[in-house]
Amino acid sequence: AAATDPRTGRIDMDMINTGRTTVEREMEETLYVGLKEFLSERRGNRLAVRDVTRQLSEISNVQVPQDEVLTALRRLEADGVVQFNERNQSVFVRTGIVM
Repeated sequence: AAATDPRTGRIDMDMINTGRTTVEREMEETLYVGLKEFLSERRGNRLAVRDVTRQLSEISNVQVPQDEVLTALRRLEADGVVQFNERNQSVFVRTGIVM
């Protein structure tokens, strides 16, 4: 069934409740934490989103979809860590933020 966790074969209540599987949610959180760590080393810099996506893919040895990076950047902006300019596809990493 569509709401079954492929790892366990059990019903995934996250999928039923949120429309996202537990695996998707965990992967999103892993990307968020990894991106935050990556950006913490680049405080005070403005970066192109495509460069961030490319470097994350190189670091992780996995192709990281840019739309997932954009989602994580929006979350980091909401948390006050970065200034994200969607029109220019760039991100400024704030200084003085404890990560």
